Amino acid sequence: MKIVIIGAGRLGLALGKELIKRGHSILKLISRSGEKAAVLASVLGCAYGNELIIPGDAEVVIVAINDDSLESVLKKLKVKGNPIIAHTAGSVGLEVFGERISGHGVFYPLQTFTRGREYDFTSIPVFIEASDDQTEKVLRSLAYSLSEKVFTLNSEKRKYLHLAAVFSCNFVNHMYYSGKEITARAGMDFGVLLPLMRETMEKAADMGPEKSQTGPAVRNDKNTIEKHLDLLSFSPDLQKIYRVITDSIINKYTG
Repeated sequence: MKIVIIGAGRLGLALGKELIKRGHSILKLISRSGEKAAVLASVLGCAYGNELIIPGDAEVVIVAINDDSLESVLKKLKVKGNPIIAHTAGSVGLEVFGERISGHGVFYPLQTFTRGREYDFTSIPVFIEASDDQTEKVLRSLAYSLSEKVFTLNSEKRKYLHLAAVFSCNFVNHMYYSGKEITARAGMDFGVLLPLMRETMEKAADMGPEKSQTGPAVRNDKNTIEKHLDLLSFSPDLQKIYRVITDSIINKYTG
């Protein structure tokens, strides 16, 4: 397919590279940051610009920008021809398109993207939603060209999925950061936690997280919990986080 990407961020880069790998053509990269657009366009080997003008031969436009900018960018689009326009946001519904854009949808890869990392898109779930059957057919075809896991999901359910991703990825990563800070107080490198982290993830995948919970909270080990809170006296924020999560685990398993 002939595709235009709006957005020169991490997702735009990852999607653009994968689309080319799968035989699609990137006609143009559009970004308000000319410098970022130039860098990414050089990687993708396509034209670039900062004006929201869609070429007439574009079949699909992927809008990979932050949620807060979506509505204003979509309103400013100058579209030649009749391409399908899809955004990649997990927590924004179809209503953001308004009535001006007919064939529209959502193309949401459930993954965290970072520059410099390579991704196996065949295992990344892609969630789509569309304004009509034909648009869904095209977006589904595009998704299957990248991934083996393609799902149709409406906006309301996708918002819950995005929330689940925040808990399972963003919050967990912040816990890793906190663990790294605490590990440093033991004079050890963060790497000593990696086997534990891997086993935790693998066990949750194999058994289900509800069956693989361990630690002082699930045992309601009050002595250990109090010792940990005392050790965290250097950080009231971490004390608060420890208390809230500990109470949640206790309530879930012994409440």
